Amino acid sequence: MTRSIDELRNGEARAVLLRLLRAWEHGDAADLAAYASWCRCVDTPAEQAWMKRLNDDRNLALAARLAELHGGTTFFAGVGALHMTGPNALPRLLAARGFQVQRVTFAPPQKP
Repeated sequence: MTRSIDELRNGEARAVLLRLLRAWEHGDAADLAAYASWCRCVDTPAEQAWMKRLNDDRNLALAARLAELHGGTTFFAGVGALHMTGPNALPRLLAARGFQVQRVTFAPPQKP
């Protein structure tokens, strides 16, 4: 975690953040799924434990709560890009519960 803060301060994190944003914007599921291979954020056991706690463990609770709230109709849930990554990616967990998950695309904002 300290390394992440240092990389934010010195600008090294910029390329990783831009790649993450582009993958999310373009719906690049493959690049999001490969996040751990290019983020430079799970290189040590401590970083791996942090990412598991931050993402994978929270996704288990998110999937359970979305299933509770579902009510049998189509619904929309907006989540951050990292919830699409890892062994417990939210779409994977929801699909395992029988949900059909799809990305909703939006038109780019109009420039003034």
